[in-house]
Amino acid sequence: MNIDGYENRFVAFVDILGFKELIHKIESKAVANADYQRVSSVLNFLHEESIESNGQHDLPIYEQRDGYILEKESGDPRISYISDCVIVSTEGTFDGFKSLCNKLTKFSTDIACDGIFMRGGITYGKIYHHGPMLFGSAYQRAYELESKHAIYPRIIIDDVVFDFLSERKGEFPLNAHAITKDVDNLNYLANFPLNYNPMYIPSWLDFLLRIKSRILYHLNFFDPRVSGFGVELKRIDKFCCWKEVYGWDLCFDGGNEHVLKKYEWLKDEFNNTIERYSKYLTACEMNRIYKGGVKEGMRISPIHWNEAIWSPKKELGHYR
Repeated sequence: MNIDGYENRFVAFVDILGFKELIHKIESKAVANADYQRVSSVLNFLHEESIESNGQHDLPIYEQRDGYILEKESGDPRISYISDCVIVSTEGTFDGFKSLCNKLTKFSTDIACDGIFMRGGITYGKIYHHGPMLFGSAYQRAYELESKHAIYPRIIIDDVVFDFLSERKGEFPLNAHAITKDVDNLNYLANFPLNYNPMYIPSWLDFLLRIKSRILYHLNFFDPRVSGFGVELKRIDKFCCWKEVYGWDLCFDGGNEHVLKKYEWLKDEFNNTIERYSKYLTACEMNRIYKGGVKEGMRISPIHWNEAIWSPKKELGHYR
């Protein structure tokens, strides 16, 4: 194909889950409530990233020009977004794939801290992606992967990507620390990769604790077995701070089995993550002797159904 700018690139199409419902809630209340603040935070983040990366976890490279050194981002990432849909493309090299995985993980971990999750698809192929102009078979394929196959809050990776990068298998991110195979044999980017957290959160453990509270909220909100906002939920909220994130007039008597399945999948992803990396989350000597803190073992416990609500499996002092 002899069209200038039409090239083979890695392409991702991602969708922000629950965005339409958030907009409906914002419009129905017509005030700058907690949902409005969360949506504004996510869209501001995407807008800033589409113009220039804020540098967190990015992959800089340097080129020497006439009399100066130019810094730019490895992999030539390009970002387009509208409403709840984000398209990211990178150059068709291994560096481009690394850049794409990094950028998507950066997006997903950041907005997850606002209690918002995403799903999507990654592929490789022809695309024209320059400024506002975007078209090509790779874009269409990425959209199809998201809409028909992603299902849960995961970003799945097309087989064509592994075929194209077969000689780099085992190199990060083409290994088990960054990519996971699900029970349906689809590969997807790990949602909570080891030691990857937004720059405004001090540690990976603090990030996991925050994500845990968001998952717990959604499980209890969408599970039809949970109703009202009883004593047990109020007790957990003292540590999870749901009201600060989702508003002070919480109601847990809606229920939606279809949406619940997405968060049950995310709960399993979370539990599997802390089990897999348990040695990195075990209390150190200081934590064991600290008054009111963790005396031994893990500093974070899995999520489970306790026959009444979704809750931490075990309470661990100041940590949840």
